[in-house]
Amino acid sequence: MPQYFGKLPTTNQPWTTIGSVQSVNWSDRTVNLECSNSRLQISILAPNLLRVRLAPTGEFTPRRSWAVTVDDSEWEKVPFEVQDIGAAVEITTEQIRVCVQKQESCLVCFDKENRPFAQDDLDMRMGWRMGAVAGWKKIYPDEHFYGFGERTGFLDKLSEVKTNWTVDALDYDALTDEMYQAIPFFMALRPDVGYGIFFNTTFWSQFDIGAEKPGVWKMETREGELDYYIIYGPEPAQILRTYTQLTGRMPLPPKWALGYHQCRWSYESEDVVRELAREFRQRRIPCDVIHLDIDYMRGYRVFTWSPKRFPDPAKLVRDLAKDGFKTVTIIDPGVKYEPEANYHVFDLGIENDYFVRKADGQLFHGYVWPEKAVFPDFLRADVRQWWGDLHQSLTDIGVAGIWNDMNEPAIDNRPFGDGGEKIWFPLDAPQGGEEQGSRVQSAGGNLPVSATTHLEVHNLYGLMMAKACAEGLQRHRQQERSFVLTRSGYAGVQRWSSVWMGDNHSLWEHLEMSLPMLCNMGLSGVAFVGCDIGGFAGNATAELFARWMQVGMLYPLMRGHSAMSTARHEPWVFGDRTENICREYINLRYQLLPYIYNLFWEAAQTGTPILRPLFYHFPSDRQTYTLYDQVLLGASLMAAPIYRPGVEYRAVYLPAGTWYDWWTGERYEGSTHILSHAPLEKMPLFVRAGAIIPMQPVQQYVDELPVDQLHLRIWPGKNEYLFFEDDGKSNTSQNQNFSLRKISVFTEGEETIVEISANEGQWTPPEREVIVELVGVGEQRFQDDGRGYSWKF
Repeated sequence: MPQYFGKLPTTNQPWTTIGSVQSVNWSDRTVNLECSNSRLQISILAPNLLRVRLAPTGEFTPRRSWAVTVDDSEWEKVPFEVQDIGAAVEITTEQIRVCVQKQESCLVCFDKENRPFAQDDLDMRMGWRMGAVAGWKKIYPDEHFYGFGERTGFLDKLSEVKTNWTVDALDYDALTDEMYQAIPFFMALRPDVGYGIFFNTTFWSQFDIGAEKPGVWKMETREGELDYYIIYGPEPAQILRTYTQLTGRMPLPPKWALGYHQCRWSYESEDVVRELAREFRQRRIPCDVIHLDIDYMRGYRVFTWSPKRFPDPAKLVRDLAKDGFKTVTIIDPGVKYEPEANYHVFDLGIENDYFVRKADGQLFHGYVWPEKAVFPDFLRADVRQWWGDLHQSLTDIGVAGIWNDMNEPAIDNRPFGDGGEKIWFPLDAPQGGEEQGSRVQSAGGNLPVSATTHLEVHNLYGLMMAKACAEGLQRHRQQERSFVLTRSGYAGVQRWSSVWMGDNHSLWEHLEMSLPMLCNMGLSGVAFVGCDIGGFAGNATAELFARWMQVGMLYPLMRGHSAMSTARHEPWVFGDRTENICREYINLRYQLLPYIYNLFWEAAQTGTPILRPLFYHFPSDRQTYTLYDQVLLGASLMAAPIYRPGVEYRAVYLPAGTWYDWWTGERYEGSTHILSHAPLEKMPLFVRAGAIIPMQPVQQYVDELPVDQLHLRIWPGKNEYLFFEDDGKSNTSQNQNFSLRKISVFTEGEETIVEISANEGQWTPPEREVIVELVGVGEQRFQDDGRGYSWKF
């Protein structure tokens, strides 16, 4: 290529491509293909799930103790057939057929209608070169790509490059590549065909979705082997169900975590926090959670409190709890380097050699909030146990949740404010160790036995910190569920933590971008997600804040947050009109809590996202494939937010079926576009025919009062809805302490029938009146005693 703007030409090392298949043998789970220059292995784990591994050396890497996937041996064996038909090997399951052409070692999958998917590119297929291994596959016409974890920009990632390497993505925008989260998973969809790819590598990796070579997508990693899973859909729900079976599902959070959270960097003193709580209650704006950022600590030392600004944290937390507020405190991984200062976290970490060291054994240090700091090696089980137990000092005084930050890790090479550069641990720094706690002597200190290096586990640092925190809270809050929030993570982070999208800005573009960001996180298995309402950096206008609060009502994690040196961003600081809008939409959030809590239960059971793009439920509708600015909250509620200043009308696409305007009840027949009127007080909101939306009266916080009324809003149509309830706080995952009822709506002639089944489970809801409203038709009321009921409208 010619040079331009002084850039020197680059010659890449050529790829060695996989050779032809020489022999084939198989067992009850795996098909092994010996190739002329490598070894290929295909494991059949489920009728729609394959694991493909290429070992250029012929030797596969042993399973890591920290692997995020379910081990192959833990999958129930499924029947499949193998046919060696001369030129090809064919593997057939109940749902798919896999064909490997022997001469080219080219793999292609087919569904039962003989439609191909996940097909290797004929030119490259799979290959390797020094320090890298890669695979190339065909992009089909009208194929679209979603997921990829935390990503900026629009919903569909066709023609983009996505790198998996966790970084502090401060000041990110629509063109940012690496982010706080690294989740090497995506799904590809076209009409009637869909599949997912989980790239099973923790090393630096990258997807190129037709950017370098149109019509071909590529996955590359700096690991020594290619290891990926193919998940056949054909629809997004089935892909995610299998993917989260592979990498884990979120636990059901406490119901209070679904309420409104208020945060700022920082509410710098006990007095400021108490005043904040008073404002919420006096203004009758519901709020469940107050977050304390780094300034609650003594000189930014983790697991300490400032004696000046927070002289009696136990009393503060108790008093907040009396007013219905849960307290969440931030914890960073950087431990202040402070020898002989009687700082227990540092002293114990040094005494037990818990901190990351360089390859030569020297203790690694960098600069974060407490200036010079050292960092726990969360890849070690003994370190995670120690770190998790440190949280007891917080839980003992009533802290209900932990917010993990700066865990990409985010480190500077000079003190903050001195113009340093972002760094991470040296890539050759030993981390982990397959034998817990085993150490060997080396120059300068002890190193873990069989340790891997940071090159391999950089992307796992935030995940393992969140795991250490979650397990510690489980040990020390055994009777109640806890809330964990993390900025950084990897595939499977949903097992341990909720996630927010890091340091966004008070910009209309960031409000707009929040919807595809959160939808793609949900499509990557992480359902409990949110963005900072109002924007973290910069100053929101009253209009921007009002519109953002309307959208934030839809976020699974609804948290307002703002940065030091910005104007305050509480709902009342923008004037009466904005305060009233915020109150109305936070009230609506609390009215919808039974519906939203049910979505969290679905996510915990099946991996289903809470916030969903339209194609999730309309995967054969091409109009939905790139539609990023309308979202579904569950299957029934669709929002079309306003995300530009001065806009009071917007086009809304209604997919096939009957839809109703949430506010006016007006009926529409899809598929069609309409122009929706949206003055500042209104976010366009629509309901599908047959929707069943359980609602409750507004409360100022979850469990302020017994919920003595359940309002079932039902729209004419046909639907079945499983309604889950429990006490919202107890660790009940292993028993029957819940209530589950099926609610059905259908029509017979001119009548609409609503049926509620008898209660299953051992949890009894409080005494309450149930209002069954068939919207636009009429309502019935009854005192709920757990029996089955049926009405005709």
